[in-house]
Amino acid sequence: MLTEGSGTQVFSTTFAQWAAREALRRAQPLTMLVRFAPRQRQKPMNELLYGKRDVIEYDPVGSLVDADFGAYYNWLNQQRLTGADRSSFLVWFEGHNEAVAIGPGLARGTTSSSVGDLHHLLAWAT
Repeated sequence: MLTEGSGTQVFSTTFAQWAAREALRRAQPLTMLVRFAPRQRQKPMNELLYGKRDVIEYDPVGSLVDADFGAYYNWLNQQRLTGADRSSFLVWFEGHNEAVAIGPGLARGTTSSSVGDLHHLLAWAT
């Protein structure tokens, strides 16, 4: 969610998580991409909406925790759908060479040191 005219993110993580849950529940898509963006440091709502717009302080640690929980909740919601046993789930920590992939063609509890890009991750997970 963007505040009008400012271009700053106020509720991006919460909105991404809610939108993904609703898409899974209502549309039951075969493929869905959810991207969690960095959030601002927590401030009072009045300051977020009406305060100075020149300095944005991001909360990288809180953003990572939000994205971690958001991804987990999306996986839980995915598991409630018909055909969940045949579905794949991929979480990629963008720019950090780390990902988690869950799918019927992947062995449980294993780790890979293979190098790959997003294309490779999608191929492995499906």
